[in-house]
Amino acid sequence: MADTSMANVDAGDQPWDAQQYEAALAHLERLQEQVDGLRSALPSFVTPLLHSDASRQQMFTNVKKAAVASSNDLKTLRESWASEQTQQLLSRSKESLRKDGDLSKANDVARYGWLKGE
Repeated sequence: MADTSMANVDAGDQPWDAQQYEAALAHLERLQEQVDGLRSALPSFVTPLLHSDASRQQMFTNVKKAAVASSNDLKTLRESWASEQTQQLLSRSKESLRKDGDLSKANDVARYGWLKGE
């Protein structure tokens, strides 16, 4: 899924406005959701094997489906992580941390809720 909400966000020295910060936080929240989704990968491989009433063929089919789905999810995360958007955001974050290493201000920022209408 292409996200254009941060298309004009760059790693330059231009100060950001509230809309750019919100777009960046929404992008990070999307990445977090992708990571959280991968947490169920291993259980999804094992669960079909726990059903003793299923045939071996059915177990294999279910494990294969889970593996393909997890592989696709991982591919999506890798693409999102390697995207220009993410790399620009990480670059800007590193620069900001270099300029002001006081991260205590981050405690006042909500962790979730930046994805509006998605």
